[in-house]
Formats: sequence, C-alpha cells, structure tokens
Amino acid sequence: MQEMEINHKLSNKTSGRELFISLFICTYLFYLIAWLSPENETRKRIIEPINTAWLFFGLDQNWRLFSPEIKDINFHTLAILTFEDGSKKIWELPRMKRLDFWQRFKDEKFRKWSIDSLPWPDYKEFHPDFAIYVGKKFFNPTNKPVSLSLQLFWTDIPDPEKHFTKVENLPEHTRMNNVFFYRFKEGDLQ
Repeated sequence: MQEMEINHKLSNKTSGRELFISLFICTYLFYLIAWLSPENETRKRIIEPINTAWLFFGLDQNWRLFSPEIKDINFHTLAILTFEDGSKKIWELPRMKRLDFWQRFKDEKFRKWSIDSLPWPDYKEFHPDFAIYVGKKFFNPTNKPVSLSLQLFWTDIPDPEKHFTKVENLPEHTRMNNVFFYRFKEGDLQ
C-alpha cells in the first residue's frame, strides 16, 4: 500500500514538472512563430513585451539564409578617399563579374560583406571601421587621407516576367547614392 502511495506522489511531481516543461515549450514555440511571422501590428503587439529578454538570450532568428529578400536592383559600391592635397583615390570593392575564377574564390567573403551588408542601413555601425580600414590601406605619410565616402551605384533589374535579360545585357549602374561620409580624426590612422 505504501509503495502505491509513493508511486502516486512521484507521478504527481512528474506530472507537474512535465506540465511546466510543456507550457515552457509551447510558449517558446508561440513566440518563435510570432517572431518569424511577417511584420504587422499584431506581431508587434505580441513581440514588444518580450523583445528585450528575447534578444538578450539570443533567441532571435530569421530565415534570411534560406530565403533572402530578393533584390530588385543591380548595384556596386565605390570608396572615394580624399587626401590632404585634394587628390582622390577611387577604390572599387570586388565585383564578381569583373574577376577571374581565382579572384572570385579569394574575394567572395569580402564581397559578401562589402556589397551585401556594408551599404545598407542595418550595418551602419561598421561604417567608421570600414573608413579607417581603407584609410590605413592607402595611407601615405606625405599626403594623408582626410575623408572617405562610400558610394552606391545601381540600376533597376528589368522585370523577368515582362522581358528576360541576360546578366551580361543588364544596363549599367547609372544611379548613385552617397551611403556615408567619414572625416578622419586625429589617431584614426595610426
């Protein structure tokens, strides 16, 4: 009889623990599905109360790796470095269609960062470090760099459903936007 009572008490404790774990998992899945759902007012109201804790514990996720937002523009970036004497150096970041196979292999990670990340607002915290990197790369003690601007050149990609265009026949990048401007400070280039 005592054995049955002990087993009954153990099963009640186990049930409570299992219930707590099940509730935790269901809550996590609910918020995960809400987090991954498209932006709208309902999602915002659900996520807002837990946003700070969710980010603090690193629970945020996205599916960009598997389904990135498809770009509707063809673009490239240029860094324009201005020196003390007013001269300028234009440095074009890697463009895959202008590189041979070995260069594409070697520069792909840098291209991924400098083209797919650097010019966009989500990555603006990298702008000063990028400017300092370029300033040091082309540093000349007799004619020091004074500023850097990053330019984004682009053109719209024609709608493939209306008219298919091969990559080599896409129009040149004729539109331009200044992504950021950085004036070097004392000590940046040391």
